[in-house]
Amino acid sequence: MALSWYLSLFYKLNIVKTLYFNFKYLPFRQAIRMPFFIFRHTNLHTTSGRIVFDTPIRTGMVRIGMRGLEVQDVRSLWDVSGTVIIKGRVSMARGCRITVGKEGTLTLGDNFMLGDSSIVCMKEITFGNDCLLSWHILIMDSDFHPIMSADGTVINPPKAIRFGEHVWIGCQCTILKGVNIAENCVIASNSTLTKSYNQPNCIIGGNGKDATVLKENIYWKS
Repeated sequence: MALSWYLSLFYKLNIVKTLYFNFKYLPFRQAIRMPFFIFRHTNLHTTSGRIVFDTPIRTGMVRIGMRGLEVQDVRSLWDVSGTVIIKGRVSMARGCRITVGKEGTLTLGDNFMLGDSSIVCMKEITFGNDCLLSWHILIMDSDFHPIMSADGTVINPPKAIRFGEHVWIGCQCTILKGVNIAENCVIASNSTLTKSYNQPNCIIGGNGKDATVLKENIYWKS
């Protein structure tokens, strides 16, 4: 049974990209342990950034592009010029898109799970432990195009996004710059968040200025 599992895994992985990714980002003694598994249909568009492990390294602890609950048969994208900090196990489904700019720092807590969704980090995006992200989510800490006042001052700079531990983000949500979410919260599907919610143990839902706490004193299970 163990042999069949390894053969199945070998078939699903892109071996060349897995080897390249590990030895590109890590020193030999870490890379030889193969902490990254890169699955088929993953586009390694940019690998000029750096990855920092803030946890003991284990084989296959970070899986990028694995088959899961994706709703479309699309490729995953790794487009990283900045820093990614990994604090434990990470699973990213096929179709996920990770973009980190040169000045960006993306921090992923232990037991981080991402569906076929997009994270765009130009400044700072941080996830605590046990965060679960569904499909068709967009998390973006920048507007990309600067807007200037009459004196030339940029009025829409990037702003950090931070999620506490044990946060569940429902499908088709958009979370924009400057948003902080407290621990043990659920963000209802189809929500658009543009402001912070610092009260833990809540369901949050709605769009923009109309988004609000829908229910308090909740706890969810993965």
